[in-house]
Amino acid sequence: MKTVTTTISALPPRLDLPPDAGGGFLGAVRSEWTKLRTVASTWWTLAAATTLLLGGMAIAAVSTRSQHADGNPAAFTSSAPFITGEVMAYLVQWSIVILSVLMVTAEYQSGSIRNTLQWVPDRARMLLSKVAVLVPLLLVLGMVFGAVGLGIAILGLGEFGEAFTTDDAYNVVVGVALYLPMLGVFALGLAAALRGAAQTISIIFVVLLILPLMLPAIGLETVAAYLPGDAGVNLMRGTSHPIYPRPVGGLIVLAWSLTSLATGYLALRKRDT
Repeated sequence: MKTVTTTISALPPRLDLPPDAGGGFLGAVRSEWTKLRTVASTWWTLAAATTLLLGGMAIAAVSTRSQHADGNPAAFTSSAPFITGEVMAYLVQWSIVILSVLMVTAEYQSGSIRNTLQWVPDRARMLLSKVAVLVPLLLVLGMVFGAVGLGIAILGLGEFGEAFTTDDAYNVVVGVALYLPMLGVFALGLAAALRGAAQTISIIFVVLLILPLMLPAIGLETVAAYLPGDAGVNLMRGTSHPIYPRPVGGLIVLAWSLTSLATGYLALRKRDT
C-alpha cells in the first residue's frame, strides 16, 4: 500500500485544459488547414491549375487570332466570358478535382486516416472540417481565377472578341467562384465514399465530361442537362441553360455536392477506417 501511494503521489497533476484550447470543431479545422497547406500535392495542384488557366487562355487567343488572320469568313469567334468559362470547365477544374480528392484519399493511402479518426472520432465533424477548409480556399481561388482568366481573354482576343456587357463579366467571375467550391465538395464526398483516388477521379470524369457529351447523342439531352457537368459549364459561362435559368443550374450543382457529401458521411459511419 505504501508503494502504491508513493507511486500515485509521484505522478504529475492532471492538466485541465480550457474548453477552447484546441479540440472541437475549430481544432479539427485548424488541423485540416495545417495538413492542406503543408503537403506538396496542394501546391503542385494549384500550380497546375494556374498553368492550365494561362495556357488555355493563350491557346484560345492564338487560335482565334490565327483564323481571322487568314481572312477566313467562317473563322471562330467568341466573347471573353465564354472563353473563360470553357477553359475553366474543360481544363482548370480537373486540378481542383484532384486537390479535393487527395484531401481524403491521400490519408487512406498513407494510413494516416487512422490517426485522423482517433483525433476526431466524430465522422461528421471530421468531414465537415475538411469542407470548412476547402470551401473558402476554392471560393477565393475561383474569384481570382475568374477575374484573371477574364482579363487575359479580353487582352488575348482583342478586336476579334465578341462584345459583352458588364453583367456578363460579373456573372462569369461569380459563376466560377461559386462552382469551384461546390465541385470541391462533390469530389470530397465521393472520395470519402470510395477511398481511392483512381476510381474517384474516373467516376468524376465520366459524370462531368463523358455523360454530358454522350447522352445528347442518344436523345437524352434532358438527363444530361441535370448532371453537374452540364449545369456547371453554363454557370461558369454566365449563361442560362436552354432548359432552365442560370440560378437553377447553380442549385443543381449544389444538390449534387450535398448528395455526394451525405454519401461520403454515410460510408464513413459504416466502416472503421
